[in-house]
Amino acid sequence: MPRRSQTATSGVLNPNLTPLLDVVLQLITFFMMLVHFGTRIEGATKAIRLPVVPAALPTSDLTFDRLMVTLDAEGHLMVGNESLDDRAATMWWTNQAKLRRAGLDALSASNAAIDNLPTLVVFRADREASYGVIRRTLAQAQEAGFVHFSLVTLRKTP
Repeated sequence: MPRRSQTATSGVLNPNLTPLLDVVLQLITFFMMLVHFGTRIEGATKAIRLPVVPAALPTSDLTFDRLMVTLDAEGHLMVGNESLDDRAATMWWTNQAKLRRAGLDALSASNAAIDNLPTLVVFRADREASYGVIRRTLAQAQEAGFVHFSLVTLRKTP
């Protein structure tokens, strides 16, 4: 009686995964092209409608120390969800300057007084806010020691 060979297959299949990986990579690429990751602007609220200008350019300053400031249509400083009056806004600027100076003092070895803060203040003002109100807020920030400012607008699409 002939003997059966022991070299029979053990039932393990090795499928070709290359087409599956190709499809997965194409799907990842497709969704990465469709999803716009920059839709959420830092400090954005629905209550503030930014001005639209034809020549708005993205900022190239990648400062780590930024302070986002929002002004509503009446020109009041918005902190969180509450609106600050003039006196409270001045106190807020003073407190922010103290906090940032304390952080800089802790980082620096010298005890030299820091008059001008390196913090970039990013203003998001409603398009209905008057220039005078925005200028007054800038003056309050300058009195507290902030010297670097950026105004946020939306670019007008043709």
